[in-house]
Amino acid sequence: MRITGVGVEQLAQLARALVAEDAENSIPASSPRSLCFGLIGTLGAGKTRFCQEIASAWRIDPAEVTSPTFTLIKSYPIAAVGDRPAATIQLHHLDLYRIVDEDELWELGMDELWETPGAWILMEWADRFADCLPADTIWVRIEIPDDSPLANAPSENALGNTPQPRRVIELQSSDPERQAWLGNVESRLRDQGIIG
Repeated sequence: MRITGVGVEQLAQLARALVAEDAENSIPASSPRSLCFGLIGTLGAGKTRFCQEIASAWRIDPAEVTSPTFTLIKSYPIAAVGDRPAATIQLHHLDLYRIVDEDELWELGMDELWETPGAWILMEWADRFADCLPADTIWVRIEIPDDSPLANAPSENALGNTPQPRRVIELQSSDPERQAWLGNVESRLRDQGIIG
């Protein structure tokens, strides 16, 4: 799935569509593992913002979600959404930028996180350890095109808000079940008029 011209509102709609698809238990029961998202993008592309929007869609205060560059991992209980009771699953937010090698990655307990049913794992800079991640990882590539309307805007507008460039976001997985799940999300977004 590829979405172009993604501003802040479209990013929030994408996050809500992803969470709604999961909350409706549409991930096949044959996949009892966690849902892993590997985020790829340059510095400032919007990886942490994407994580904040996912957190918000799961009813977690997005202001609490900051880049775990130095803590490496932050975990948040997910409130009740859809058929899921409160605090049965967690959102794990990782930053792999400062991880030196695979040994350090495994010391974080990644294998346990990946095997936790229903957990959501958002990994920034995941491409640094692509070979170590689960085969069913959903890859999220976030890019800011050079010709993005706000890419060269001043750092703040008259309201004091930082202008946000229009992004290109691509989500894909080599796992057929995860790709089908993304297809359902794409249909949801198409029905909402977010993608054409």
